[in-house]
Amino acid sequence: MESNSLYECGICYYQSRAKDFTPITVSADFSALECPKCLNNDKDQFTEITIAVEQAA
Repeated sequence: MESNSLYECGICYYQSRAKDFTPITVSADFSALECPKCLNNDKDQFTEITIAVEQAA
């Protein structure tokens, strides 16, 4: 998991960097992401967001 990657929660659609999805609940798997808004920690529910960056000429 790269800390600069953007992820989206599949339940509440919260989007943020991977570091913001650090597990905060006691029973959470610390190797998985956890949404800070809805506490979703199902790794299949997260989508990595790819942003195309165009370089200026």
